[in-house]
Parts: sequence; C-alpha cells; structure tokens
Amino acid sequence: MKKTNKIIKRAILGFIYGVFIGQTILILESLFMGDGNFYAVSTYLVEHTQTRIAAVIAQYFITGIIGLTFAATTIIFEQDKWSILGQTALHFVINSIVMFFAGFFCGWFPHTVASTLIWFGVFIVVYVIIWVIFTIYYKKKTKEINKAL
Repeated sequence: MKKTNKIIKRAILGFIYGVFIGQTILILESLFMGDGNFYAVSTYLVEHTQTRIAAVIAQYFITGIIGLTFAATTIIFEQDKWSILGQTALHFVINSIVMFFAGFFCGWFPHTVASTLIWFGVFIVVYVIIWVIFTIYYKKKTKEINKAL
C-alpha cells in the first residue's frame, strides 16, 4: 500500500476513533458529575460559538481531528532511518500542539499559565504511559518474530 493511502486510511479511522473516544469521555465525565445531566461541551465553547449545537458540532470535529492527527502521525514510527528518540519527539510535538489548541479552543482548561502547565503535565504523563505500553508490546512482538525465525 502506498504511503499516502496508508496515511489517508489511518486518518479516516483516526477521525472515527477520536470522535468515539471524545464522546466516551463526555459520557464518563457526565456520569462522574452525578447529577443526571449530560455535559456535552464547556460553557466557554457555547459562549464562543453562540449556540449549544454549534459548540457540539465544533467539538465533534475537533475530537475527530485529534484522532486523525494521532493516527496519521503513527507513520512517523515507520521511518527506519530515524532514531526512536527522533520519531517519538516529532510525534509528541505534533500531537501536543494539536491537543493544546483543541483544548484551548474548546475550553477544556482555563486560559491561565498554571492551567496550561497542568494541561501539558497531564498530557506528558498520559503520552509517556501509552508510549511505554506500546514499546513493551512491540518489543515482545519482535522477540516472538525473532524466535520463530
């Protein structure tokens, strides 16, 4: 499969996964609030888009773009000439920028320096945990393949 087709396929699936994960987080967050209401979007986003439905639509596409970006940028890890550090750094930078602007636009965190630092701190921790899990998984798979040879 051509690299472009692979990226497009990953991007489309990533968009779908992004929307699914975004909606799942909203449901879990609403359940956690415990008052029986569904919190679809932040009041910040509603205020800036003028209507609740416009805010929901904007957030729908933004969560899709997050998923699209994370999925499409996995192609970075297939660049054999790059070090794993370089691959990870580029993947991290691209996705952290997208996540920051998505969170900022949607009002997922207050627009203060402290909140921004906390946002990045949480993002870094989650990114590292997921990266470690994938690294362990692929090392195990590599050992299995080498053992079979």
